[in-house]
Amino acid sequence: MRRFAVAFLTIPFVLLLAVGPVAADTSPNGTNFSSSSSSCSTTGGRQVCTDTNLFVSSNEDGSDGPPCLEIFTYSISSNGRFTVISDEFGCASSGTMAVGADLSVTLGESQIPLDNCGRRNCSPSRTVTVSASDTPTGPISTSITRSTTKDGTCTTKTTTTDQFAELAGTMTIDGTVYDETGSIDVFTSTSVTHCR
Repeated sequence: MRRFAVAFLTIPFVLLLAVGPVAADTSPNGTNFSSSSSSCSTTGGRQVCTDTNLFVSSNEDGSDGPPCLEIFTYSISSNGRFTVISDEFGCASSGTMAVGADLSVTLGESQIPLDNCGRRNCSPSRTVTVSASDTPTGPISTSITRSTTKDGTCTTKTTTTDQFAELAGTMTIDGTVYDETGSIDVFTSTSVTHCR
């Protein structure tokens, strides 16, 4: 059974060394949100399932990237044969995601054009309207990592704070509401550079 996953990596942003003995830089927030819904039905001895995956990842400058959606439909026969029915994927041109202090997530309505991809090519499929609302299902996990890099006579110390939470809520696609589960990862990086 295929599952789409987003790997969350805490990666400090590229740091520019400023002229002078000491320079401080606070990088923009980075956010990764991912959630999914799965449903199956049985007809004539064949199980048909649809996995729906929604995710938003930050751009390089820390701003939220556009929401992306995958709708993967497949069947499993009574003898265990797996057959792909359709694999639709696409990203909106823009989108608005709000993250609360408790790491709850609200994704405003976005128009997402989907392409249906087969083994050899992809072709335009349809455009769907997508929104989502999720809240944490447990406590926020916070981790802090520190690193030191040297470049000539300059030393940069970077501290990255990462907050992670499991989520549950709903996504709405063209007016149909689906239960979903997922997670959010929010991180910031702060660096201080000393030059001799």
